[in-house]
Order: sequence, then C-alpha cells, then structure tokens
Amino acid sequence: MAADVNSYNAWFRAQVQTAHEDARGGTSQVQVMQAAQALIDAKRQVEPKS
Repeated sequence: MAADVNSYNAWFRAQVQTAHEDARGGTSQVQVMQAAQALIDAKRQVEPKS
C-alpha cells in the first residue's frame, strides 16, 4: 500500500510541475463561464420549452 501512495505522490508532483512549467496562456474563469452561458443560450433558442 505504501508503494502505491509513493507512486501516486510522485505522479501527482510531476503533473503539478508540468502545469507550472506550461508557458501557454490559461483561460480565465470569466471566459469559461461566458462560453458556458453562450452554449446554454444557444440551446434554449433551438429547443422550445415543454
């Protein structure tokens, strides 16, 4: 069991390090919410309420 925990811990730390080193720009929470709202609004226009 300890080997599994150590293995997971090493994997997790590597994932975090990779994310920290990623030079690409991120997406803000506001942008994500605006995109989600646009999808919701588009669906509402296509599908009539029952």
